[in-house]
Amino acid sequence: MLPKIELPIYEINLPSTGKKIKIRPFVVKEEKLLLMSLESNDDDYIIETTKQIINNCVIDKIDIEELPFFDIDYIFISLRAKSVGESIAVKFTCNSPSNTGICGHEFTANIDISNSKIIKNEDIKPEVKVYNVTIKLKYPSYDTIKKLNNNEEISIFDNRIKLISECIDMVVDGDSVQTRKDFTPEELVEFVENLPQEHFKKLERFVDNFPSFVVTAKAKCPTCKTTHNIEYSEFESFFV
Repeated sequence: MLPKIELPIYEINLPSTGKKIKIRPFVVKEEKLLLMSLESNDDDYIIETTKQIINNCVIDKIDIEELPFFDIDYIFISLRAKSVGESIAVKFTCNSPSNTGICGHEFTANIDISNSKIIKNEDIKPEVKVYNVTIKLKYPSYDTIKKLNNNEEISIFDNRIKLISECIDMVVDGDSVQTRKDFTPEELVEFVENLPQEHFKKLERFVDNFPSFVVTAKAKCPTCKTTHNIEYSEFESFFV
């Protein structure tokens, strides 16, 4: 009988709450699933596969459907780091001044994705007052953010209205408290479309300032020898 491989267990903190969860690296069969999904170019398949791999590799019980999208991104980045390696080769373009204008040299450098950090605007509050009504907001799920980002069938403005409607968690009108489960998606969209413009802009500010992750790195241009302090955020590179 072949021996059972004991996989290492790691602890990470969820960015949204600071809660500690335990993860294990993904194994060959899970990497195969991921590669197959990426090759399919099917957004729904990629989303479901990503969630399946996370469910497989998180030891603690979590509700993946309720976690904010950036928690899912962070868990997957952490899994990638522990499973495949923490160093990824990425391309930078040097924008340092030179005798002829801008250097412009494109070069490859290695970054350590374990150095990821969350960027969050603490001035953005998840509540918007519209006269006598208070709208309480939440961060969208992984499914929502990925599907809306890849939806080319509706206009950019309609996409934004849809995203804002997906962020509505509660509507408080005096003693009446209603959650998003009390409304259909169409009713929430209509509610957003009928907001006064000044209050709509407050909701836009919330979705324009979602927390995001960056990896800090230093990279030296081999042409002009300038050392760059870079914050890298193109996380698609981390999923392959």
